[in-house]
Amino acid sequence: MSKEFYSLKPAGISGEFDAELHGTDPVIELQETEEQLTISCIFPGFKIADTEKDIDGEKLPFKEVGIRGAGYLSRSGQPLMPIFRRFVQVPKGVKIELGVEKGRAVTFNDILVTPAQEEATDADMEHPFEYSAEAYARDEFYPPDIARVSDAKDIDAYNTVLVEICPLQCNAATKTLRGYSNITVTLRFRSAGEHDGEMDFSLSFMDPELSREGYGNLLLNPARSAVSRLEPALSIPELRLFTPEFLIIYHQNFKAAAEKLADWKKLKGISTQLTDIASVGNSVANIKNYVRDRRRTKSSRLRYVLLLGDTSHIVTESIADKASDYYYSTPNDASGSSDCVAPWLAIGRMPVQTANEAMDIVEQIIRYEKTPPCDPAYYDRITAAAYFQDDSPQDGKADRAYMKTMESIRSHLVALGKDVQRIYVSNNPNPQYYKDGTPIPADVKAAIVDGNTATEMLISETAEGQVLVGHRDHGGTSGWSHPSFTNNDLDSITSTYPSIFLSINCLTGRFDYSSAYDSFAESILKLKGGAPSLVAATRVSGTWRNDSLIKGLFDALYPGVIPTYPGTTASYGIKNNRLGDILNYAKMYLFVAHGTSSGVKGHLEIYHTIGDPTLELWKAMPLVLTLNVRVIRTNLLLQLGTAPKEGVITIRQGNRVLKTLKSASTVMQVPLRDLKLLNTAPGIRRQAIHVAFSAPGYRFIEKKVMF
Repeated sequence: MSKEFYSLKPAGISGEFDAELHGTDPVIELQETEEQLTISCIFPGFKIADTEKDIDGEKLPFKEVGIRGAGYLSRSGQPLMPIFRRFVQVPKGVKIELGVEKGRAVTFNDILVTPAQEEATDADMEHPFEYSAEAYARDEFYPPDIARVSDAKDIDAYNTVLVEICPLQCNAATKTLRGYSNITVTLRFRSAGEHDGEMDFSLSFMDPELSREGYGNLLLNPARSAVSRLEPALSIPELRLFTPEFLIIYHQNFKAAAEKLADWKKLKGISTQLTDIASVGNSVANIKNYVRDRRRTKSSRLRYVLLLGDTSHIVTESIADKASDYYYSTPNDASGSSDCVAPWLAIGRMPVQTANEAMDIVEQIIRYEKTPPCDPAYYDRITAAAYFQDDSPQDGKADRAYMKTMESIRSHLVALGKDVQRIYVSNNPNPQYYKDGTPIPADVKAAIVDGNTATEMLISETAEGQVLVGHRDHGGTSGWSHPSFTNNDLDSITSTYPSIFLSINCLTGRFDYSSAYDSFAESILKLKGGAPSLVAATRVSGTWRNDSLIKGLFDALYPGVIPTYPGTTASYGIKNNRLGDILNYAKMYLFVAHGTSSGVKGHLEIYHTIGDPTLELWKAMPLVLTLNVRVIRTNLLLQLGTAPKEGVITIRQGNRVLKTLKSASTVMQVPLRDLKLLNTAPGIRRQAIHVAFSAPGYRFIEKKVMF
């Protein structure tokens, strides 16, 4: 049952090519000029695994076909075909002519490609096998096109198109598979005349400091900087007026918590503004218009929005019975059932019902960012939880990719020196093969435990504190199915060590739950030492897209989980490790792995940051910086042990921020007259100001000086 390699006999690769030794990843080269972009691809071959299924009483010998590094063309019940996708940068306002050249075809007979199970979910219910008799009766090759290119999409100020390349085509009626090892795709740029700058100039404008950087991992040509991506006709304006990066929309009941969070974010150098939902108007249309108008404004720095209140306080949108805040974060709504709109900011919701809940969670967020654990081992601790699902007939081969997905992530993290605890369970006492036909290694089998032990391990690991806890399996409103970890288990966790959860399953993030009880995400958000924020879905979610989503989440923090192309392209993490950006990056990876479809659209809509989208995740022991502050005559003298690139110095008097500046040097002087200090009370001659330093990867520090 193990996977077998089939060579496409590529030209341009040594005759001594060994798939086991060299791998089967595509070899991609890129050439760019002002007039065109050429993508040269070599596909060494593909692998096949048997996956027999009973269709109307007849056993059909389906084959699962895969190419490492490629995604899939997945349409319900139709042949599941490998496809290579990546975004590429293109000039704004051009038409694209697509050219395709392919080498000689290699034909393989008696291969019946397995149908796509596009509707399979991670809900606890049986999934009927998807098979289109009509599609398998067609005597034609599928997909019909070797290459396609999408319309332009703006991704973090990259003007991009999604290029899809299909090296394999199948004829299901004749059980024939043909492949092309050498494919060259050319995008020729043609002038489209003047485009409407009024509609998209805010997308063209980008303060380089706001670039998230890591999105380049999903592009074939990410090299151009944010500044060079801007249209020449638009210069970067002076950002002297207050233009917030972070907008907190709160219900009046939670004003105190909103103010406390805003004060903290300002200390960290994130310009923050508060808005009462009453002033916006508590309707879906009003919230969309308000946020979009703020984001669309020329020179806008707005990149994050937090909704502080549950759905009874701040309304969410209902899309085909799905609770979603997603379109509060996009430039427009979706225009159809498979229209996938990219986000242009990161959004989160803190679904609290009382002022005490709101304040408790805000204090958790501040504690996580301001005083992270001092234990160095904490920053290497990660938990991978998954299920080996082998339903009837139990043949030793997984029906889902849960465990294989977490193992692929784990192997990368272990290579980086992380201590990754497996917590795996199985409904088959003798698991043999992953979903793709790969034999399960002995050490993975040995890590499988019974359900009770797994739950106890999850409680223990959470109490110990984990940088990340990732889960792949089924889920419900009250928690995870396998291994079981539910609201009832959370009651026994009293530790104050934080753990960040990536709860990638069904329903665990259902913040609109009408029951008197909280959803799993809401419960875990309220743990004193639990998750100050997390990622989860509000509704039932697709299993294959979930596998891709969790890979994208980990890749955003620990780049290399997802391969980059061409092979010499460096991988970058998302700048500042902010949770909302991490989720948006993972959502954009869904475009690469699955294309644009109703399933991907649904995932964009249901997955949310439950909590603070600006939460900066720790992934290494924080560095400690020395800060000395003195007043010398009429100047404030600041001395830093080092000057990190992303460092921010904030000077405040009481809760009033007087000045924010970059740590451009290890020694800086600020004239006191520039601080606009408040007058002292009569009889008080001395004043106090506080100087704070914050930077990604550094422990927060603040000093007080009297003068």
